[in-house]
Amino acid sequence: MRDIIPVDLDTARALVDSFAETTGIRCRLLSADGGTLYQSGRPEDECAYLKALPGTPPPCADLHLRGIRQAERLGGRYIYGCPSSLAYCASPIMTGGALSGGLVAGPVLLMDTDDLLDELTESRQVCREGVPPLRDFLAGIPQVSSTQLSRLSLQLFADTVCIGDNSRELVLQRGGELQQRQMGQYVHQAKATGQDARYPVEKEPELFYAVARGDRITANALLNDLLGHIFFLTPDPDIGNIRAAELLWILSRAAIYGGGNPEAVLAISDQYLKKLRRLRTQEDMAQWLAQALRRYTTLVFQLVDTKHQDVIQKALGYMQVNCHRNVTLGEVADYVSYSHSYFSKVFKEELGCSFRSCLNQLRVEKSKVLLLASGATMSEIYAACGFEDQSYFCKVFKKVVGVTPDRYRRQSRRIDEDMERDRGTA
Repeated sequence: MRDIIPVDLDTARALVDSFAETTGIRCRLLSADGGTLYQSGRPEDECAYLKALPGTPPPCADLHLRGIRQAERLGGRYIYGCPSSLAYCASPIMTGGALSGGLVAGPVLLMDTDDLLDELTESRQVCREGVPPLRDFLAGIPQVSSTQLSRLSLQLFADTVCIGDNSRELVLQRGGELQQRQMGQYVHQAKATGQDARYPVEKEPELFYAVARGDRITANALLNDLLGHIFFLTPDPDIGNIRAAELLWILSRAAIYGGGNPEAVLAISDQYLKKLRRLRTQEDMAQWLAQALRRYTTLVFQLVDTKHQDVIQKALGYMQVNCHRNVTLGEVADYVSYSHSYFSKVFKEELGCSFRSCLNQLRVEKSKVLLLASGATMSEIYAACGFEDQSYFCKVFKKVVGVTPDRYRRQSRRIDEDMERDRGTA
C-alpha cells in the first residue's frame, strides 16, 4: 500500500480537522490505494460495532477506495452508502492530472434512526437485549437531510481542490469522458450479445420513471445506453437525430409527470430544441441531452411534493392491509419503487413521524376495533395486529390512546351499557 501522498500533508490535515469541527462529521484523508493517512476524531473504526453484530458481516472492504475512484469518474463528488445504510461522501485529490488520494466524510444517517434500527435488527438478527446498545450506537451518528449531504459533498470537493493542483475544470471535464466510456461499454455489450441491430426501446420507460422520481444516477446510465445505440449502432444519422429528439420529449414528459411545472418544462424543451438544430457532432448531441437531463431532474427534485403525496397514500394503504404481520420499511419502499433511505426521509417529512411510529398507530387502530367488536383475548388481539408480545402492545397502545387496552375495553363497554340503559328508560 502506498503510504505517501504528493501534496502538502499539513494543509491536508488542517482541512480535514476544519471540515470535521465545522460540520460535526468525521473526515479522513486517504492515499490513492485507500489507506487512511489521517482522520479527525477517534482513531478507531466507527463500524467496528456493526461488524461485531451477529449474522454475516457487511461486505464493505475497500468501500471508501471505490468511493474516491467513483468521485474521480463522476466529476469530483460522489455520495454513497455502506451495506448497513450509513451514508458517506468522497472527493478525489488530483496531482499532475492523476488520482493521488481523496477525502471521505461520514458516516451520517439519511434514514430515521428508528427505521434504521428496525432494518438492522431484522437484517442482522439482533436479539432483544442487543437493541438498546444498537440504538445508542446509531444515536451517536449525525443525521442529515439529502440536501445537507449534497452541500457537505460540495464543501468536501472544495477542500480537495485546495489540497491538490487540479482546477475545477480538470475534474469536471471527466464527466464527458465518463459519458463516452459508458456509451462505449453499452455498444461492446450489445455487440457481444448479438443484439446490436435492435434499439433497446424497453429502456425508455425505465428512463421515464427514473427522471420522474429525480433519480439522476439511474437516468444517466439509461440515457447513455440509449445514446450508445443511437450514435454507434444506428446506420442512418437522420434516424439517430429523430431518436435524440424523441428522448428529449421523454425527458420533458417525465419531468412533468414527476411534479415539474408544465410551463417551465416546456420552456426548457423549447430552448433545447432550438439548440438541436445547431449541433454538428455526436459528442455535442450527447452533452446536449445530458444537460437537458440535469435540468429536468433538478426541476423534479425541487418540485416533488405532489408526487410524494400519491406515494405516501399508496404506502399507507399497503401498510394498513399488511400491518398484522412483520411488514418492514424496506418492503414498503420496494412496493412504491423508492430506495429505502429516500423513502424513510420522504415518509417522515410528509407525515411528521417515523415509519415504525406510523405502523404502530395503524396496528393500534386495528386493535381498538378488535377490542370492542370481539371477545378475543389480549394475546389473540396483539398477535392479530402484528405486535410481538403483550407487554410491548400495552406500552404502544397506552402511548397512542392514553389508557391500557384492558381499560379501553372496559370503559367503552361501560359507556355502551349506560347508553343502552338510557334508551330503556326513555
